Formats: sequence, structure tokens, C-alpha cells
Amino acid sequence: MKLRTLLNIQRSVEERAIPSDVLEFDSTHYSKSKDAEINILDLHLTHAIRILNNYLNDTLYPEYPDRQEINDSLRGIRDRIDDISDVVNKWPW
Repeated sequence: MKLRTLLNIQRSVEERAIPSDVLEFDSTHYSKSKDAEINILDLHLTHAIRILNNYLNDTLYPEYPDRQEINDSLRGIRDRIDDISDVVNKWPW
């Protein structure tokens, strides 16, 4: 069932108006499978939950496809710092 339909059901069941900012929500989601932008309120509830779940996972636990490259760079920086420390510690003060 689409979010728009669920909001209408909620309005009927609760006998309360849906806030205008929710009904006028003008945002879209790009659907890879349909290769199109879809209004958020026209999404089925299950798809909206999946989108939210993916968003939260990406936001809280971002993936770093270049993690190995980052680790290699950090290792190189650590090696240079160790070299500098060796020189400083051997310097005859």
C-alpha cells in the first residue's frame, strides 16, 4: 500500500487531519529498477522502509570501497613519522 493511501486511512481512523507539510511533501526518490524519480508519497510502505533502512545504514556505517588505499596511505605516513622520529632521537643535542 502506498504512503499516500496509508495517510488517508490514518486520517479516517484517527479522525484528525494530516499535517499539511506531510501532504505537500514534495520530494522524490530515484528508483534504479524503474530508472525514474518517484514521489515519496507514491512509494509502497515496504519500499519506503527499505529506503530508510539503506539510508540509515549508509549514514551510520558508510562503506569505504577504497579502504585498502586509505590504509596503505596511513601506513606510509606512519613510516615517514617513524623515520623522522628516528632522526630526531639520534640528533646530538
